[in-house]
Amino acid sequence: MSQRAWPALALMCLMPQAHAARVVSVRVRRSGAHFLLRMRITLDAAPAAVFQALEDYAALPRYEPDVRSLRTEPMRERDRVRLFMTLHACVLFFCKTMRQEQIMTATATGNGGVVRSELVPQGSDFRQGHGLWRVAPCASGDPASCLSVRIEVVPSFWVPPVIGPWLIREKLREQAHRASIGLEQLARRQVLRANPRERTAP
Repeated sequence: MSQRAWPALALMCLMPQAHAARVVSVRVRRSGAHFLLRMRITLDAAPAAVFQALEDYAALPRYEPDVRSLRTEPMRERDRVRLFMTLHACVLFFCKTMRQEQIMTATATGNGGVVRSELVPQGSDFRQGHGLWRVAPCASGDPASCLSVRIEVVPSFWVPPVIGPWLIREKLREQAHRASIGLEQLARRQVLRANPRERTAP
């Protein structure tokens, strides 16, 4: 290889990997202290691989900088995990560090899967809450996977009235964009680990 080729090769290695993850929609509804969040995301990776990446809870801090700490404890049921997480998020001038203790239940399907969460109020900064993440093939088949998210929470802390649904939606859209790219890359790496021959495929 010529010396002239080395700078170009180095630049290629430093370039971020291409991705096709896309946040299709983010909806937020606030009713007093109750928040309902809905998101729809598409990813260019197989649904089964995306589901495996989604239930890899320990990987979340790698692509979500708002997560400050995270640990899991196994439970008696193989598909359930107790998750302890601390996040620090800011919307305009309002910043809050939030503790969450959740029971996570992951159920694989034929092509994808469902992850459910149930907040434990005693160990959280929320009076109640639950979430649903569903991975399935997209109807069109392109991109490969569709992820739908529905989260309902009631914080135990005061949220200023000025922090309305529009501002929360924009914050969630930013977080969803980062998370979708991280999930997509993690899913692709899992596929490569399971099928190492694809690394050298033409």
